[in-house]
Amino acid sequence: MEMRAGDYRVAQTLFECGIQSAPKHGALWQAYATMESRLGRLDEARVLFAAGVEKSPRHVPLYQAWACLELRAGNFYQAKRLIGEALTRDKTQGSGWLVAAEIEKKQGNDGIVGLILRRGLECAPNHPELYCALAEYQIECGKMDDARNVLEKGLEVDPFHAPLYHSLAELEARVFNIEGLAKLNKRAAQVFNNNALIPPPDSTRAWGKKLKMRRSREIPPGVAALAEKVVGGNNNVEIDEALAFMDPVSLIESMSQFEELDVLFTEMDDSGGKS
Repeated sequence: MEMRAGDYRVAQTLFECGIQSAPKHGALWQAYATMESRLGRLDEARVLFAAGVEKSPRHVPLYQAWACLELRAGNFYQAKRLIGEALTRDKTQGSGWLVAAEIEKKQGNDGIVGLILRRGLECAPNHPELYCALAEYQIECGKMDDARNVLEKGLEVDPFHAPLYHSLAELEARVFNIEGLAKLNKRAAQVFNNNALIPPPDSTRAWGKKLKMRRSREIPPGVAALAEKVVGGNNNVEIDEALAFMDPVSLIESMSQFEELDVLFTEMDDSGGKS
């Protein structure tokens, strides 16, 4: 809580006390190192990550979070090494494959990105974000049918994962599939008991700005009209919001989000924490 409130000195003191009490609690090392990286103290963060890995070598998220730090810093070789270690220890962690794919994408290795995401789905077939990521990759490659099949498979695995509906809706809008959009809207409404294709206001505003500033993918002319037909009758929804399907949370940012300190301390056991 102190970290989220901006009381970093207090948070640092609490982290130090927690580590002394439970030196093998990997989540504590991870959260402490992440706080330091947020403050721009990358060297301090690396020291904490290294100490955490030494004390809690089986805590895979530590390797993933450290890999994300190196990715943001542009240290691709180190990021690859760390995420490789994470996946070696637990290849069923879907988030690890997403990080690995992002590393290759940053280096322009688009062909390898697809291979990694497919391998990720083989190892973590129940991870819905992998289906979204692979579909996104296929859309960028112009493989709309393949992307649709991947998203449909993802919905079979997790019919309650709203971003899958949003990605599929965006795909159908891109190819001017009015009928497909209408069917998908009805299908999502049956699952969520509302119009699941319209994301929360905060998400729609963010996507609306991206679309206007052309920072998202190019939206073909006329898609707005199609989307308006699908969500017709709702006068409170602007066209930008109708197009603003949920922006999946950036993996790299999400790796920096952890439970509040009181939750972390609650997780500790009497033996000195989990390793």
